[in-house]
Amino acid sequence: MEKLKNKKVIYLIAVLIILIGIVATCIWKTNFSLQYSEHSRIDIYIGKEYHLEDLKQIAKDVFPNEKIDYQEIEFFHDSVAMNVKQVSDEQMATLKEKVKDKFQLEEIDNNISVVTVPHYRIRDMVKPYIVPMIITTLITFAYVGIRYLNLGIFKVIGTLLIRLIVSEAVLASIIEIVRIPVGVYTMPVAILVYLFVIIFTMTEYEDQSRRKKQEEKKKK
Repeated sequence: MEKLKNKKVIYLIAVLIILIGIVATCIWKTNFSLQYSEHSRIDIYIGKEYHLEDLKQIAKDVFPNEKIDYQEIEFFHDSVAMNVKQVSDEQMATLKEKVKDKFQLEEIDNNISVVTVPHYRIRDMVKPYIVPMIITTLITFAYVGIRYLNLGIFKVIGTLLIRLIVSEAVLASIIEIVRIPVGVYTMPVAILVYLFVIIFTMTEYEDQSRRKKQEEKKKK
């Protein structure tokens, strides 16, 4: 009875978090990391080996209040891409001048280019995982239903399904409430939560099934 009461409290807390998450989503836009939101990517071709710290210092001078992501884009270590939220014509001119002076380049206009990277949508992030997750879920349901048939096929599958939905909804709500940036680690974390719920639930089913078999033996 106490265990059932605890489960009800847990589900109540989960529902409360989900409701707050829905409200937060309606009030604020989802917080995306720099690489997943609309931003400017500056491609810099230096043409020779360089020290990334030198570029970071230049970028810090040109974009003092901006978060910047760096990505080396050539095998020969002579090019780099800088991702910033936005860049003005004045900042671009200053960047070109500083890079030209620092690395003693004769030509600079053709060595630096900037493109606007569009906003990455959540459905684009989720899309590659949809089919594999559906197949995995169906196989898991089939296995759980057969292995723990003595507990009731609809009960074990239904409980697992509800837990998977609620856990992922709680994760999404926490991300919205705490304003955690949605980025490259979001889907891996969601998959880890998915796997944890399956393992935890199956461990619980295993224990319940074992106890039920022991009770049936005692009755015989």
